[in-house]
Amino acid sequence: MKTLTAVIGLLTVILGGCWNNIELTETRFVTAIGIDLNEEGRYVLTVNVMKPSSGKTDGGSAEKSAIIQSTGYTMFDAARNMIEYSGYKLSYHQMQYVAIGTDAAKKDIIGPLDLFFRDQELSGRHWVIYVEGKAEALLHTKGNTNDIQPLQINEKMIASRAIGKYPPVRSLDLMRMMASKEKVGYLPISHPIQSKKESREAGAVIIKGGKAIASINETQARGLLWTTGKIKSTIVIVPLKKQGQYASIEIIGSKTKIRPVLENNQLYIQVTVHPHGYIGSLNHPIPMDTETYKSLQIKVNHVIRDEIHEAVAVAKKNKADIFGFHEYVHRAYPQVWKTWEEQWPAHFSELDVKVNVQSKLLLNGLLAEQLGEK
Repeated sequence: MKTLTAVIGLLTVILGGCWNNIELTETRFVTAIGIDLNEEGRYVLTVNVMKPSSGKTDGGSAEKSAIIQSTGYTMFDAARNMIEYSGYKLSYHQMQYVAIGTDAAKKDIIGPLDLFFRDQELSGRHWVIYVEGKAEALLHTKGNTNDIQPLQINEKMIASRAIGKYPPVRSLDLMRMMASKEKVGYLPISHPIQSKKESREAGAVIIKGGKAIASINETQARGLLWTTGKIKSTIVIVPLKKQGQYASIEIIGSKTKIRPVLENNQLYIQVTVHPHGYIGSLNHPIPMDTETYKSLQIKVNHVIRDEIHEAVAVAKKNKADIFGFHEYVHRAYPQVWKTWEEQWPAHFSELDVKVNVQSKLLLNGLLAEQLGEK
């Protein structure tokens, strides 16, 4: 009898469907979130909401979206209050990004994002973006290559690997950064352009103690990407002999090796970068011989080295190890690390970082034959 009761109970669960199922007509899908602070210090939650398509078209898009806002003392409070304004249960399964505005980020990044770190509906794959000004401004921009703006932002973040102007950061990446004792990390910066209803993503913001403390420009952001081995593709512009003449070098891959060295109780970090690519274009014709080719490689080395030094300088100034050097030191010298761990920000600010760039410009068949390399 007990066995029969158990079987009936199991069949009831299976045939009855999921206990927390929600009808599509009873919910709305959040595709983007903006987090700001108002003058009273309360959180302002802005969401881009898309309802399911009915499948009918009237000459326009069948999918409709809207931007709605709510406020709260906490993000959980603001999210729950959103039901009052939307009239629906909100689902975050399709969320593409979370944007956090300047005021909110300077106060605390971890606190308002904690709700979305914990939400079991989310996989940690959505992007996290720092917005110069109000985060809601980014949600109000319009996509010019995709009708759905959050999807265009997603496309931009993915395409950034071929640009190298800012570091794309997913929620899971940020969680890992904030797991460090100093809570140091970085986020890409978005600059909404109000007049054109567009946005431009460039540079990064440094996070320390879970707060945004300083920004770095495009050059410094690429220096960060070179150092952390996250450059997949980019264009390096190098000057030629005459003023106003330049070569565009297309980098198609790069590897980075970081090695801490302890000599006479003095620590330094050796960063070695191995980029490789092609000559993309020359804005002035020059004789292409072996000597010129090697000269271009040396110039590429100098440009990349300078970008890394710029990134290191601004990070040291803010005592923020955004490169994760401490992890390499910990692994290489675990016993010594115990004495340095408590004062690592101070040690980092005085750290000697040696940079060695060994670029390689690949030759196509015709050019190799001309240079006698075949």
